[in-house]
Amino acid sequence: MLLDTSFLIDLMNGDRKAVARARALEGADLEVRIPSPALFELWRGVHLATRGSEDAARVGLLLAAYGSVPLDAPSAARGGEVDAMLIRARTPIDPEDSMIAGIALTQNEPLLTRNVKDFSRVPGLGVETY
Repeated sequence: MLLDTSFLIDLMNGDRKAVARARALEGADLEVRIPSPALFELWRGVHLATRGSEDAARVGLLLAAYGSVPLDAPSAARGGEVDAMLIRARTPIDPEDSMIAGIALTQNEPLLTRNVKDFSRVPGLGVETY
């Protein structure tokens, strides 16, 4: 299971549904990881925030709890394919989300997100919410 940025932000903010889902994942027998573009989005948010050091500490604690999965060459190729297809269909999503989708598709893993609207446009992507 891959964790999208929206889930991670909700988890850091103490959203009860996100916290409950995180607890359920802890008891499940599956690998839970963060795609590297989500790491980028979290750190970008830290560096744009007015409470940068406080947010950096929260992000650091969160990231210590989960492993990550990189945007490797096959994932980048798949993400680029997704991005181009959605642009051509005039239903684009953020480039970082296309990269996250590429990683999930290449890894053949579902994505846990609050952003069902955008990710549901990606053919073949397993999308779960909370």
